Amino acid sequence: MALFLLVGGNTAVALDETTLFVTLDSSWEHTKEGDTFVVRADVKNIGEYPALITWIHLENAPEDWDVQPLQHLILVLDPDKTESRFFVVERGSSDATIYATAQAYNAPAVQSNRIAIPIHLFIVVGFSLVCGMVVYREARIRKKQEH
Repeated sequence: MALFLLVGGNTAVALDETTLFVTLDSSWEHTKEGDTFVVRADVKNIGEYPALITWIHLENAPEDWDVQPLQHLILVLDPDKTESRFFVVERGSSDATIYATAQAYNAPAVQSNRIAIPIHLFIVVGFSLVCGMVVYREARIRKKQEH
């Protein structure tokens, strides 16, 4: 489906649909009420055509959280390009799992990965143990193959 943009009076330029990809990352301490942290949303145009008028929103933040700004705008995102936008969040007493959405005039809405706030220590330790076991097993397999 082709979309059209009117340029300079009666001239219409075809806007073909493209595809977006969005990821979410956070930093700083965010386990207690009142903690302020930064959330970065990276939006990449993985399609063949420029994405026009792309809005990025941080989703699922509870009412008692303060998110600034509420949304970001990228006017033009060329193919194979990535743009980062930052949200400053002051968390309230509620826990949440947040994610970002991105949608352009000529691209359907997409959702990012989800981040659980707070990230409990046992999740990080468990993930580290699993990764360590995988690396250890891979090293043993390679060592056996060398002999």
